[in-house]
Amino acid sequence: MKGVILAGGKGTRLRPLTCNLPKPMLPLLNKPVMEYSLELLKQHGIEEIAVTVQYMGNAIQNYFGDGSKWGVKLHYFEDSPPLGTAGSVKQAEAFLDEPFVVISGDALTDFQLSRGMDFHRSEERLVTIFLKEVSHPLDFGLAVTEEDGRIVKYIEKPGWNEVVSNTVNTGIYIMNPEIFSYMERHMFYDFSHDIFPRLLGEKKNIYGYLSEGYWLDIGTFPQYRQAHFDLLMKKVNVQLPFTEVLPMVWMGADVTIEDGTKIQGPLLIGDGAVVKSGALIEPYSIIGKNNIIGENTHVQKTILWNDVYVGKQCELTGTTIASGTVIEDGSTLFEKSIVADHCKLGKNTVVKAKIKIAPGKVIEGSSVLSSSLMSEQENALSLLQRGTAAGRANLDITPEFIVKLAAAYGSIFPLHSSILIGGDWNPYSQLMKQAFMSGLHAAGIHTMECQPVSDSCFRYTALMEDVVGGVFLSVLQHEDEEKMVVRFYDQDGYPISVRMEKEIESIYMSELYRHVNVTSIGINAEANISEEQYVYSLLQSLNRSLIRNEKFHLLVNKTENPFHNMVLSFLQLLGCSLTWVYSQAHESHVKSLMQSSKADVGIIFHEQGRMFELYDSFGNVYKSIGQENVAIPDILLHQGEGVLYPLLLKHGASYVICSVKEERQEGEFKHKRFEHDSLYRIGKLLELIASRKQPLHGVFEPYPQCYLFWDEVVCPWGEKGRVMRMLLADMQNQEMEVMDGIRFQYENGDWSYIVSDLSQPKLIVYSQSSTPEAAKEKNTHLIEKIRQYQKV
Repeated sequence: MKGVILAGGKGTRLRPLTCNLPKPMLPLLNKPVMEYSLELLKQHGIEEIAVTVQYMGNAIQNYFGDGSKWGVKLHYFEDSPPLGTAGSVKQAEAFLDEPFVVISGDALTDFQLSRGMDFHRSEERLVTIFLKEVSHPLDFGLAVTEEDGRIVKYIEKPGWNEVVSNTVNTGIYIMNPEIFSYMERHMFYDFSHDIFPRLLGEKKNIYGYLSEGYWLDIGTFPQYRQAHFDLLMKKVNVQLPFTEVLPMVWMGADVTIEDGTKIQGPLLIGDGAVVKSGALIEPYSIIGKNNIIGENTHVQKTILWNDVYVGKQCELTGTTIASGTVIEDGSTLFEKSIVADHCKLGKNTVVKAKIKIAPGKVIEGSSVLSSSLMSEQENALSLLQRGTAAGRANLDITPEFIVKLAAAYGSIFPLHSSILIGGDWNPYSQLMKQAFMSGLHAAGIHTMECQPVSDSCFRYTALMEDVVGGVFLSVLQHEDEEKMVVRFYDQDGYPISVRMEKEIESIYMSELYRHVNVTSIGINAEANISEEQYVYSLLQSLNRSLIRNEKFHLLVNKTENPFHNMVLSFLQLLGCSLTWVYSQAHESHVKSLMQSSKADVGIIFHEQGRMFELYDSFGNVYKSIGQENVAIPDILLHQGEGVLYPLLLKHGASYVICSVKEERQEGEFKHKRFEHDSLYRIGKLLELIASRKQPLHGVFEPYPQCYLFWDEVVCPWGEKGRVMRMLLADMQNQEMEVMDGIRFQYENGDWSYIVSDLSQPKLIVYSQSSTPEAAKEKNTHLIEKIRQYQKV
């Protein structure tokens, strides 16, 4: 077999260390991380190797040359413009005329590639993906396999609610040359986003090989540092070109250690380094080549690249310092600080925790650095969830945060694209809207601004206008606090994809915002939004005459303007008479008003019209299920031949109704733009009542009532994927479907569904059956299994 090393990574999350160095050239124990990948290929008999380069490719070519130093032959292929992981390999198609191994140039592994190669050859397989069990799979592509290794589902960078296994794509593949028939030259293709989903859709032979051994993707600073420590601790099966002078104390050639120093492993001191008297080098420290550590200096859990000078009486704790940097006497650097190459820190400088210093900076003596050029944003995974950023108004979601978020969002689109932006009527929403537009304009993005409007009308406008996306800002009352919610929509008015979320998060985290020339900044224009047109379009999708003939009398709660005005216009044009609920809509109060007003249906809107409840004259309550962030996913709700299907909740007080949908026409809904619109769904319900000549409760009578129970079970974050995978294996004889979670199908239409909670260390288990006893029994059985798995 031949080999391919993907070496085009920019390493944006590792800035500023990668400002002047490509990610594959980051040193691990004083040699580039890519060198470990090259040596691994050579170890398993692969000597003809293609290397795809893009960002600072010359640095890679200058170091590795033709590969003869390592006993291999290297062939370089430039990935310019960036063509993605698959597109870059396509560049080497003529060279890769036999099965080949693809490996990342910026990951550390000691996998037994030969075993995976034998697995690939044993059957007719197009692609074999090396898989690895991990505790936190959110940063990777998650694969679900059958017993023979065939991959049945692949989720790239899942949310916690999608974690159905703990086996992830390591970025190491074995492929046959036929893979190139799925790509065109000079086109952007990503294996995980483009090629693998297509192969699975066409049911091609794509397999996973579960590998034993060490593997770590070096994509973040914690991972980069961990790779050093794991090498020192001999957790990686590689040969280190150093002498182990004491247990886990490694030294290179020509090292000078003066009297009075104290050294405690695990640690490494590289070639030509000098450690002067009185210095204390504590565990998990890496001293690079030709470093000088001054008298009485204390170094702990610190990574120093090559040619670093550290003066007297300095204290370095948990820091990373790149090559050629000078740190003068008396300086202190705290944990998670990063100093890029060729900087100079004057005497008695203090660098506080998490501060980053860009390359070549000169810091005056006695400075105290409490801010950096590139501030670190940790926990970026929680920045966006299901296309939404949310937090306490003016505490978590501040104007400063909004401007940066907008700049990151705008940077993913081509220059001078147009974004629709709107908000509700809250003054803080309007303030944040202005801040968001400023961030977009600075990134060279034009905006189309809506006046205060409802979310539903905004989404309709996004679909009608020529924009690449939309952002809607609103303030909601949440547990006595005002919650700021920022929703991101695509050009069709749907929440943005997970892939786009990750792009935004990556730019936000690395602060690689696009800054355009002042002549190219974006401009604002007023959006051509018409609430009357929105209502008219809604009415066009309904049988208005059928509804008008019934002359419905409705009880409706008073909402904020102008959503109130749209509700009034919409229902009056359907011939409905209205009684308004002006006070806070407590359930008992609404039920009482239903009796006194003799209304046909009660409608109580929540979250400015995004959600609603229905009441009938018998005191039954029907809760709507929205598309995003709901307690019970729409996909679980059983649908009969008709439009609605009632499900009794475990507390027995309310029904849950699924989205009111039209009959399918050639696999699509005739009015897809309104599929999740509250007013549309209410209109379709009124149409259904009118067509059947039955009251609201009568609509549900033909259907059997299914009992739905759900409960929670504690499961640590790091155990979630493993537990879900064990559940799949344990119940492999049960009919199942892998969705966001895992759904098990039983007889008579019963089912159970297990999904990971997005924000808590727990799993949620749902079960539906024709009796409450059966539903509860299924739930209890699964929860017991989950608890038992955690003890294994």
